[in-house]
Amino acid sequence: MKVLIHIHGFMLTILILAISCTERESLDNITNIYYSENEDLPMGNFIDRIEIVPFETDSMNLIDQYHKIEFYDDFGGYLIVDKRQTVYLFTKEGDFISSSRKCRGDGPDQYNILVDAVYNPYNKSIEILSPFGSIYSYDLSFNFLGKRDLQEKSIHTFSRFYPLSDDSYILLPTLLGEKDAVMCFCDYTRQSIISVEDYTADFISTLTMNHNPFVRLNGELYFLPVCLDYNIYRIDEDSCKLSKYISYSFGENINKEDLEKRFGDMSDRKSDEESLKKSFAVMEKVNNYLLQSDTPIPVIKQMNNSYLYFYMINNGVRETVIYDRKSKKSILHSNKHPVCLNFCFHLDKNSLYTIIYPYEMDKYIDKSLLDGNELKKLDCVKDDDNPIVVRYVLKKRL
Repeated sequence: MKVLIHIHGFMLTILILAISCTERESLDNITNIYYSENEDLPMGNFIDRIEIVPFETDSMNLIDQYHKIEFYDDFGGYLIVDKRQTVYLFTKEGDFISSSRKCRGDGPDQYNILVDAVYNPYNKSIEILSPFGSIYSYDLSFNFLGKRDLQEKSIHTFSRFYPLSDDSYILLPTLLGEKDAVMCFCDYTRQSIISVEDYTADFISTLTMNHNPFVRLNGELYFLPVCLDYNIYRIDEDSCKLSKYISYSFGENINKEDLEKRFGDMSDRKSDEESLKKSFAVMEKVNNYLLQSDTPIPVIKQMNNSYLYFYMINNGVRETVIYDRKSKKSILHSNKHPVCLNFCFHLDKNSLYTIIYPYEMDKYIDKSLLDGNELKKLDCVKDDDNPIVVRYVLKKRL
């Protein structure tokens, strides 16, 4: 899958049309992950078994190149957004539930542009975010429940959100440069941003791939920035504050000062049309340079109590790095193997989850790690079917 710079052309157009702290507590220690010293292991060395979930396929639920996928324990299913900005719901077994196919348009009950979609466990609804901060709510059958707006002019546009309650949310601005490395705490009963926390000091670039930047563990909420930033942050929901939770290093990290000397200022605070275009152009040059860099770049990050997962780009090569937080050991697995791990969107206990298309099965599924039941499911998948969720179950000891 092509690496996504965290701003698309159509979003830049929206941005142009839309134009009219204290020091943080430092971490106790730094997690050093010297994975480059490791052997590049084949999948069977650290994966115990593979399980698959084929999504039901018919004319009403054909997914057109997925943009986002999330699994929610709260309703026991998957939420998928495709490139047409349609939201699909499937059960954990892959059965189709519903879609927002009829909800997109210019009507009072419809959304026109989608930048993110989530399941809100507090009001048990599917919620869709527009780039200007409007939230559209639907039930699980996509019957319209209501729309809420945010009256805020200081932020150009938004790209992601996370519900904290029935009416409070975290919203992330569209990343163009350093000034957008902020987190907005919003109260929709007041239609306002009530607090803004920034992490600009550690922002490196906008280079990223799509992944969920929020994870809740042991009742705490954590943030894994959708940009190049070598930190994981803890979010204090009561005080609306960010603090560093984990800082990590891969032996050699990218230096922002070196990038600015080479490509120019990445911290322009202006938001006029000319400044936005300039920021976008600088970030494109920086990201293209980083994609070919000899320094490993983490473009997807996942975390749970046991592991840190990174999907890396190192000199143009895709690599998987899994770090055991208890043993402090890591494994390396690259895409040089005939069958390799795809990038993963979810980490749960000892399992990594990815999504692939039927034509990718031979590349990302080692059939020797499937039992008889899983092989039967795989044999029933047709080339023109919907994507498949693949669960990679890690061995007890990496």
